[in-house]
Order: sequence, then structure tokens, then C-alpha cells
Amino acid sequence: MSERKSILVSRNLKSDSVLREWCSERNIDLIEAPFIRIDPVLDVEIPATDWIFFSSPNGLDIYFNHYPLMAPKIGVYGAGTESRLKLKGIQADFVGDTAKTPLEIGEEFFGSIVASDTVLFPLSQLSKKSIAGTNKVNKVIEKVVYTTTLDGSEVPNVDLAILTSPSNIDGYLLKNIVGETKFIVLGETSRNYFQSLVLTEEIYVPKSASEEKVILLLEQLL
Repeated sequence: MSERKSILVSRNLKSDSVLREWCSERNIDLIEAPFIRIDPVLDVEIPATDWIFFSSPNGLDIYFNHYPLMAPKIGVYGAGTESRLKLKGIQADFVGDTAKTPLEIGEEFFGSIVASDTVLFPLSQLSKKSIAGTNKVNKVIEKVVYTTTLDGSEVPNVDLAILTSPSNIDGYLLKNIVGETKFIVLGETSRNYFQSLVLTEEIYVPKSASEEKVILLLEQLL
């Protein structure tokens, strides 16, 4: 009998998670363990702009829970953030293709809007500013509306870890070693950051951040 496999994911999955169901059906041990804590920053003055751009589902949720929408148009980094926006009954005007690099998404976004448009980026104090940093023409306003705190905890060794952001990579590494674990990271920013640490070559990126695409990659790796 083959040894039972184990997977770690650095977030708490939704109640209807297809990843959790997939693991259960295959008797794979699944550990859900965020390595960051996100807290809102209150009383930030939000200006009226032509666009607002959300880089993550967490950032979008924090913003809508505490601040008014002051822009008529909304851009989102990818399908995951778009889905979270749709839950609020709102359609995005720009959706990045996460099969592309953050640089390409940023260039595509700024290339698609009017040069006189202003863009608000709600972000964390640890944001890499990958999208905003590609701007060459437009007025960009960055507002820290939430803080990200590393909340590293020691977890059992697993066959494969799914780390969902650069901050979660840092949080994981606070108390855990790489060892023989394979890593799936979501997005090119996370891959580039992890690779820059030169800790392992076992780093893989799914075609998108959706659980379905993650599962397709898991089927190749386990």
C-alpha cells in the first residue's frame, strides 16, 4: 500500500472547496494554515478616482467592509478577485490574465485606460506594488487600507505545500524548513520571490489561481 500523502495550503478554504473534496476523496491529509494575519486600517481618506484596482480577494473584502466605492470603474488582478467582486453583485471592467506576469498585466491595464484617468490602489503595507509600478503616464494613488502581519506557526512536514502569496511564503519560512517538500505557489510574483530565496527548485505554478487549476497540477505532482 502506498504511503498516505499530505498537503498544506496557506489559507482557510471555503466550505464548498473543491480542493478539500478532492483531497478527501483520495485520502490525502490536508492542513489549512494561514501564515499571515490581515487587519483593516480604519479612517483612511479615500479620494474619488476614475479607477480602483484590487490586487487580491482579501484586499477587496477589506476595502468593501470598511470603505465606500468612489470609482466608476474597477480593475482586478485576476479571476479569483473577479469572483469575489461578483459575489458583491459588481462586474469588473478589467480582469488580468494570471497566466501572464504581473508586469504584463500592469502594462495591459494601463495600456487599456485613458492617459488622464486616475487610479486608486488599496493595498497592504507589504505590497510589492507590481501592478502600480508599471505605470508611466497615469496618476496613481496608493492607500494602505490593511496591514499584513506574518503569523508563522510550525506545521508537520508535508509532501506538498500550496503557498498563496509572498507574505505567506515568509510566514511559512519563519518556523518551517523546506526539506523535501514540493511547493505550489500562486502567481508569478510568488514564484519569482520564492526563487530569489534560492531554497529549492521544487516550485510550481498552476495556470491560474483557481482550485480547479491547482488540482490539475497536483495530479501531476503527487
